[in-house]
Amino acid sequence: MHYIFAFMKKIILLLSFLLLMDTCFSQVPSVNKNQDVEKVYVSPQIPASFPGGELAWQNFVAANLDTNVPLKNGAQAGTYTVTVRFIVGMDSIVSDVGCENDPRYGMCQEAIRLIRKSGKWKPATQNGRIVNGFKLQPIVFTIK
Repeated sequence: MHYIFAFMKKIILLLSFLLLMDTCFSQVPSVNKNQDVEKVYVSPQIPASFPGGELAWQNFVAANLDTNVPLKNGAQAGTYTVTVRFIVGMDSIVSDVGCENDPRYGMCQEAIRLIRKSGKWKPATQNGRIVNGFKLQPIVFTIK
């Protein structure tokens, strides 16, 4: 009888050890329902866009871009393009605004001001889901 209890103790100890090893070394997949909350898509299937489309964007720029800024700062006649980078969040809010290039004469600052003033954008989508999207938006200044 004593041998049976000793054998059972060994079996229980072995099973406990195996269960502990399985728990310690098994790979459990991480489940994160909000995995896209932190991710920013550089090239989403449908990029973020200004509400109302391209024509609405052009009208907004025409009404809100101060084209006198570069002129006041001594820019020569010509056409200058500032490419502004920013993120349109899943909540439609624009953030992390900056310039990819700066032709000087206050144009980068004016382009950033314009983007920040533009309000909420239509967010990007990936696989039918709204996602954070990286956006590059050219702003053209024509000095005559």
